[in-house]
Amino acid sequence: MSSEVRRGSPLKFILPIALVAVISLGTGYYFAYARSSNFPVTWSINPLMIKFNTSDGFGASAPDSFTCRSPVSPVTLEAFSSQPDFITITVSPSSFSSCGSTPDNVVVTAACTAAHRNTSCDGDSYTGSVIVCGGTSYACLKQTLVVDVAVTTHKCPCPTTGG
Repeated sequence: MSSEVRRGSPLKFILPIALVAVISLGTGYYFAYARSSNFPVTWSINPLMIKFNTSDGFGASAPDSFTCRSPVSPVTLEAFSSQPDFITITVSPSSFSSCGSTPDNVVVTAACTAAHRNTSCDGDSYTGSVIVCGGTSYACLKQTLVVDVAVTTHKCPCPTTGG
């Protein structure tokens, strides 16, 4: 008998091992994705709309609240603007000792930046987001709050015509 016949084909050993490895990796990715698809944070209003008129000021605020499916402590909130050169998004308070089933109340503020308080902030729409991070600074929880900002311009009271 040849030595190849006695040892068997290497494919008989490699193919089952490769198949098991591929199935294991696929299963692992599936469960990791399924776990990350859970939304442990629930916002009471999402998306949150903030609208202001530049003739009345250069910013406005809106209240919101959030809960966490599982208790997490401590938690911090991070706010982001899609166009930080034009509009800032802030959240207050920006931290809580814990998050659970009791709603935590926040106020989200949008404002034109000082550099664009002339006409360049007027009449545009912006977006932002607020995320909740808990446990460690690297563990941000799912379900981002979307903040839609509308900046309007009505610089003068326009006269009406009587009929």
